[in-house]
Amino acid sequence: MSSYSEQHINQLVIYQKSLDVFNLSRRIASYITNDKTMLAMYNSVKKSDQYADRLVMNALGLVPKIVETESEENPSLKLKYAKSLRYFIDGLYQDCLNLESARIQGKDFVRMLRRELILLKKIHRRYVKSLL
Repeated sequence: MSSYSEQHINQLVIYQKSLDVFNLSRRIASYITNDKTMLAMYNSVKKSDQYADRLVMNALGLVPKIVETESEENPSLKLKYAKSLRYFIDGLYQDCLNLESARIQGKDFVRMLRRELILLKKIHRRYVKSLL
């Protein structure tokens, strides 16, 4: 990827917000699971650990998908990739709901993440419209 492309992607609002969502997701998962590793969360029998694992994995998928979208030159594929970001965002929102329904400490942090995801949905809508 060229230097110009990297600078362009780094300046995208959706890219920056996705990084924020990932960092917040990782911190929430770390807090909820008492600093377990990703592998430990994945292998855990506790539902809250499994939900936290899914939360981080879905958040991790956002950033590469944005980079893939921006690096695509075909306009129809670029739009298709951009629209598919919504599945990651919706998955993250569902993970937040699952975590809130589980018996965990830190539900306030999960609610904060949900607010960030609502903002990300709005940013995503504007991003897709900009590609039309």
